[in-house]
Formats: sequence, C-alpha cells, structure tokens
Amino acid sequence: DGLVHPEAPITRAEVATMFANLLTQRMEANKTYPNTFHDVPKNFWAANYIGYVQQFGIIAGYADGSFRPNAPVTRAEFAVIASRFEKLTEGSKSFIDVPSTHWAAKYINFAATRGWVTGYSDGTFKPENPISRAEVAAVTCRLLERSADQSYIRSHMSELRTFNDMAENHWAYWYAMEAANSHDYTKTGGGEIWSRTYR
Repeated sequence: DGLVHPEAPITRAEVATMFANLLTQRMEANKTYPNTFHDVPKNFWAANYIGYVQQFGIIAGYADGSFRPNAPVTRAEFAVIASRFEKLTEGSKSFIDVPSTHWAAKYINFAATRGWVTGYSDGTFKPENPISRAEVAAVTCRLLERSADQSYIRSHMSELRTFNDMAENHWAYWYAMEAANSHDYTKTGGGEIWSRTYR
C-alpha cells in the first residue's frame, strides 16, 4: 500500500527472515532447514528462515519450547539477536532500567557500546517495549555500517522506492531509504556514494 508503518512492531518471524537474508553464508535453494520449535510447523511461511538462523545461535526460543513467531520483538530481544549476529562479547554502556540481573543486560550493553541501539533522554532503554519497524531499520543500518547518500536520493526520487507515511523530516527516513532501495555504492569516510539503484 506504499506505507512502511514506521511505528508498527515487527514479528519474531520477520526478524528471523531478515537476519537469514543478511548472513554471508547463504541458504541453499530447495533445502529444508528444520527447527526445534513446536509452534513453527514445516508449512509456516518463515519456517526455513527460522530453522536456518537457529543453527547459528542467532535466535532462540522460550523455556516451553516455543518460538512465538507472530509475537512482536522487544527492544531487548532485538539487541540480543543483533549482538549474536555479530558475535559481540564486550560492552560497558548501561541504562537505569536494565540492571545487571536483566536476562539481556550484557547484550544490550554490547549493542549500545557499538552505537547500534540507543536509549531515551531519561536514561532508560525500555527493554520490554516492542521495537518498531523504524528502529529496526536504524539498528540494522548501524550494524552493517550503511548510510544513505542523501544527495543522490534527493536527485533521483522518481527512481526510488518511497513511502507515503515517511517524509524526510521523520527521524528514521534515511535509514528506511537505505534499507529499502538496492544500490551500488562506494564507501567514503563514514558514508556512501551511490552510483546506481535497482527496482
């Protein structure tokens, strides 16, 4: 519908699919990747992606053996998945609402130290809040060290995928444009120079 729904949550199945596609070791076509979760049957749309990333230890289920694929991902869970994806093992940043006893504290601190996730102005992280689609785009671009070429985008708007519910003044606009438009680029300093886009 031309919308990105930036403030909407993202499901656990969608996140598993996203990270499966980000792995440099690609899934093999026509191969089945089983998972161990009792609520992810073989015919579930994301079953193969979930099984694929489970074998790398990027995602995990719950104590009852479930994965809850349609549940929204929390900010804590996404920090854990991102940290596991990059195999982070250290970080010292902390938040007033993430005590050292919190199950995801070290992963949140890892990701925050790297600048992938951020807290709020009051010093909180709000770990149990669902992470939004806009926040996911931002964290993923930071994790991959990707940044939009703003000049190229502004001069090639007719060639790009744009969204009716995200204007340039939205805080995550450039992250969304980077994530949604396939492009060739060269790295320069801390940014990118785009040379070609694909639709």
